[in-house]
Amino acid sequence: MVDSLVLRLFGERWQVDLGRYADPDGHVTRLRQLWSRVVDDSAGETDVVFRPDPDTSESPLAPYLPDRTDGSFPYAFSRAVTQAAIDRHAGTALLLHAAGLVSDDARRGVVLVASSGTGKSTAARRLGQRLGYLSDELMLVDEREELQGLTKPISLIVPEFPGGKDESSPDELGLGPTPAVPPRLAALVCLARTQEAVPPRLDLISVHELIAEVVPQTSSLWRVDRPLRRLADAALRGGGPFRLSYAEIVDAEPLVRGLLEAEPMPDGVRDWIEHGPSEDERWQERAGATTAVGGLDDDALISRAPWTDAIEQDGEVSVLVGPAFTRIAGIAASIWLACARPLTVAELSDELAREHGPHPEADALVQAALRELGQRELIDVVSIGGAS
Repeated sequence: MVDSLVLRLFGERWQVDLGRYADPDGHVTRLRQLWSRVVDDSAGETDVVFRPDPDTSESPLAPYLPDRTDGSFPYAFSRAVTQAAIDRHAGTALLLHAAGLVSDDARRGVVLVASSGTGKSTAARRLGQRLGYLSDELMLVDEREELQGLTKPISLIVPEFPGGKDESSPDELGLGPTPAVPPRLAALVCLARTQEAVPPRLDLISVHELIAEVVPQTSSLWRVDRPLRRLADAALRGGGPFRLSYAEIVDAEPLVRGLLEAEPMPDGVRDWIEHGPSEDERWQERAGATTAVGGLDDDALISRAPWTDAIEQDGEVSVLVGPAFTRIAGIAASIWLACARPLTVAELSDELAREHGPHPEADALVQAALRELGQRELIDVVSIGGAS
């Protein structure tokens, strides 16, 4: 009886132990078919032991995964492996909920980012029949902007199927080859499926739009060093940031292929500014950190609260504070930028008047902006006397 298999995931050998199930041999046989592109039968040490437990949950890499005899076990297994891979690699690289496709020469890859249920698997299935296949769910972009995908079976929505989704192997679907060597990033693209996009179009978007759309589709982004800069730099590849709008993804193949086949571009011109914190300013989890701000006197001293990373462009600022993302504009952005050094409310008011001009309701607007920034944990308030 065979009760285990070894999968090569993100460059590591994972030994999957299914010996606790009633029919481990049956599960192993089906999983070997579905995960055939990453089955590793070579000799050698394993890096990870993955032992799903049908009775208890021991750890993130040994999840509770009930035995299933209705055909839904492969999809449940895929979800468990995906989460375990995220847990293992969180903070080591950009982890994106995205499909990954590869050029014909296997040297360049494109990352198609979308929220769950909005087209990643369909894009991987349709376009992967014409291009190489990396993943339909999880992409890793390392510090050299090389790509690795969780090369799993394609999860297809089948409403009448137990669990709502069925699994098909890339080979069963006729998808293009998966490269043995990680390709370089050619482009990072936000997907937007809409019936109005006929023909499909590839639009340039602002770095703020890119960050706002992609941050929710990342895992533990805040644990990566300079995360917003890393994300924005990746989006510059191929001349981006891009949004691909389409009604039928197969019609967008020429646009995706064009990104893959274009000559690699040198580093793009950054038309944005990063505001990274010093070590002393860097965010760490704080209990009860929300700053209550209201009716501040002119001598109240305002400073930036600790943050993780920030990008400024065109008078707006995208800020990551731990796992929380926020985007600010107008005088709120001006206040946050000015508070690179602590300023009193009176000094801030003078600074805003110089930048934006006088306003009859300036005091009320400043107080409202300070309340907003406090609620978002972007500023700290300390009185001249030192009381917080």
